[in-house]
This record gives sequence, structure tokens and C-alpha cells, in this order.
Amino acid sequence: MRWPAHGANPHALYEQCGLAPPNEYIDFSVNTNPYRLPPSAWPNSEEWIRWAGEYPDSEAKELKELLAKQERLRPERVLVTNGAAEAIYLLAALFAGRRVGVFEPTFSEYRRACLAYGCEVKSLLAEESVGFSYDIDKAAAWLSECDAVFLCHPNNPTGTVMPERDLRSLVEAADQTGTYIVVDEAFYPFWRGGFTAMRWLDRYPRLIVLRSLTKIHHLAGARLGYVAADEALISSLKTRQPPWSTSRIAQQLALRFVAMESFVKWVRERIVAERERVFRSLPAGRYAVSPSVVNFYLLRPLSGRTEDLFFYLLQQGIVPRHTMNFPGLDGRYVRLAVKTQVENDRLLEALARWGG
Repeated sequence: MRWPAHGANPHALYEQCGLAPPNEYIDFSVNTNPYRLPPSAWPNSEEWIRWAGEYPDSEAKELKELLAKQERLRPERVLVTNGAAEAIYLLAALFAGRRVGVFEPTFSEYRRACLAYGCEVKSLLAEESVGFSYDIDKAAAWLSECDAVFLCHPNNPTGTVMPERDLRSLVEAADQTGTYIVVDEAFYPFWRGGFTAMRWLDRYPRLIVLRSLTKIHHLAGARLGYVAADEALISSLKTRQPPWSTSRIAQQLALRFVAMESFVKWVRERIVAERERVFRSLPAGRYAVSPSVVNFYLLRPLSGRTEDLFFYLLQQGIVPRHTMNFPGLDGRYVRLAVKTQVENDRLLEALARWGG
């Protein structure tokens, strides 16, 4: 079977698995915010029509200035992109033909993008037995073998993070070895009490931070993200970016929603409460989960085959994310999103019924 590269396409997944999709299903493979803004917060029909007919600002100047103000950076240090995915491919183009390291298991597009640009890709696998963490001394030494490295933090698909001192020591080690370190913070807004590498940008010119504007604001279809880095690096990335990369609609939605900090805080607290409730409610002694701090987690059965569980959940109208294409996981887990209470209860009921 050819497994899909990503989640979020249930009909294709059912078809590839040779299953008829049920009349109703819940897509737990999508790790975006399950709580939507109320209709009153959205643009009216006249605004939608006007934005759809207008060329976007190719520099995304107004949005860039807003993001720079929030991050306490100069606007010249921010590049708005067509989702974090475009940022990853722009960076892969920048690193073309060089040695690139990837902290794994992680988002597959780092490897895919770098291979597309002829990079030699190296892996450093997390230690599953200690909560998917890394030996920091080993990781720091490994940096010297790479021209650039990608680190997802909080990590997708494990949902895990490093202690602040460990991430800071890696950034410091990268600086000493002349290695670019890309810290992808796409899921940072879901992390209660978290810290960001943004605060270190002034000190480390080879530090690059990525963010997504679509995960927390339930705007996956709008495709919007940004890069924060040294001004010269941002200029170099800009020369590789197609014109009008981010649409007028995407920019306007971001301008409207990015400032809604109270909504982000509310979502974060709901996600934390639901994730902790789900973990407490899992049948005792039957499943293991990753120590996630965000809106998704890994789950594996302690007895029985994960692939059997995967197909069982599909038949129950629960769509999980497989982990076949995550090095170091190789299908031994499923990734599940933290969704609303009603949806999570459906999942818990299905997991309780599974016989293993």
C-alpha cells in the first residue's frame, strides 16, 4: 500500500486502504485548531468579493510590520510566506547541495524539500525510551557535520519539546560550528508556558525561526506563515520567492485574526485541558502516549498491532494519522489530534472497545 504523505484527506485515505468511508467520520489526522472563530469575527461578503478580485501586496508590508511588532523585530527581519511549507522550500533552495541535518522523527517536508534541492540529508533520531528526547552532547557534536539543521519545536508528530537550556545550548553549538539552525515553531501557540527561540535572534545570526499563522487560527486553506532571521538571510530568501506568494485574502485574514490574542489564549487552555483529560481517560494499561505539550500526540497499543488499530479506527469513523513515513517510528504509532470534548469522547469510546 502507498501511504499518504500527510493527513487531512480522509476520502483519499479510505480509498487507498480499500475501505468505503462511513457517512460520518472525524478527522483526527488534522492537527489544526478544532475551535473556530465565531461567524461575527469573519469578513462580510463584500470584503470577500473585493479581496478575491485584488492583487495582493507582494511585500505583505502591513502584515509584516504587524508581525515584526509582535515579535519585537525590525520588519526587514521578517518574510511572510505561503504557509510554513513555502518557507521550508525556500530554505532548502538556499541550502541546495549542502549537508543538511534533520532532528527526527519529524515533519517529512524538511527531508523532502532538501532532497529536491540536492542536499545530503542526515538524521539524528530521538530516543523513544526517554520521551523522544535527544542526547544534547551527541546532538551538539553532530552539528559540526552539517551546514544546516532543521528542528521542529514543539515537534510534529511527537508533540514534545526540549528544556530551554538544551535548545539554547544547541543554538550556541550551531553558532560555534557555523551551522544554520532552523527552529520550526508552527505549533508554538498551542504550548502553555512555552518559550520561543525568537528571543535569541539578535545574538545568533545563523538562527532561523519559522511560524505558521494557519494552525492556531484554523486557516489551513489560507496558507500563511513567516520566517524570522538575520536581515541578509531574509533578503536572500526573498530573491527566491515567487511574486504575489501570499494572496490578498490570506493577508487580510491574518491582519484581522493575528491581533486576537485572547482567542489564542482561550484555545490554548481548552487544548491543554482536553489533552490532559484524554490522557487520564485512556483505558488503564492498554495504550502508551508521547509526552505532548500541544494539540496532538502519538499513541500506540501496548498489545496488538498498531496497523490493526489504525484500520479499526477508520472503520469506526475515526481518521488517525499513520506514522509509516516518519523515520524512527515506522508505523508503530498513530498520531491523533486533540479535538473538542465531544469528538475526543468518540475516540475514547472507540479505543475502549478495541480488542487488540
